[in-house]
Amino acid sequence: WHRGSGEGGAGSWEIEDGWLQAANIKNDPLWLDRKLPENVRVEFDAKARSGEGDLKAEIFGDGETHESGYIVITGGWSNKLDVIARLDEHGKDRKEKPTIGVKPNEVYRWALERTDGELRWYVDGQLNMRYEDDQPLTGEGHRHFAFNDWTAPVKFDNVRVYRIAEQQ
Repeated sequence: WHRGSGEGGAGSWEIEDGWLQAANIKNDPLWLDRKLPENVRVEFDAKARSGEGDLKAEIFGDGETHESGYIVITGGWSNKLDVIARLDEHGKDRKEKPTIGVKPNEVYRWALERTDGELRWYVDGQLNMRYEDDQPLTGEGHRHFAFNDWTAPVKFDNVRVYRIAEQQ
């Protein structure tokens, strides 16, 4: 894991009681150094430490820069929206809906799964959103996963990455 670049937040990524935690990161993602397969499932636990919500991860990015892949956010914008965005979390092509809601200190089990051009996002085993992309972000420059944060205090744990077998 290594810290990437965003807007240069003053916060830091730290381990406490086995959880990765952060606050005031300002979109300096913590990138997994290993490359992802094209068809993959990434699972992890996410927990907000306040009522602000704003749990955020990035997938199929370049391993360095915020907004270089898909950005997935629940409880964003003061716990109002759930979003899947492609290359720009404020972009016009983002998918958004009213949030499922993020409660402080509640553990949410996320799964981000992509096969071919469809990214599916599950929360606690339920499909929350999907993003169908006719030009999916693939190949070099789109092979990494990261945790992210703006200013809200957040925690992550229990990351697992699975290759999904290609359909024949």
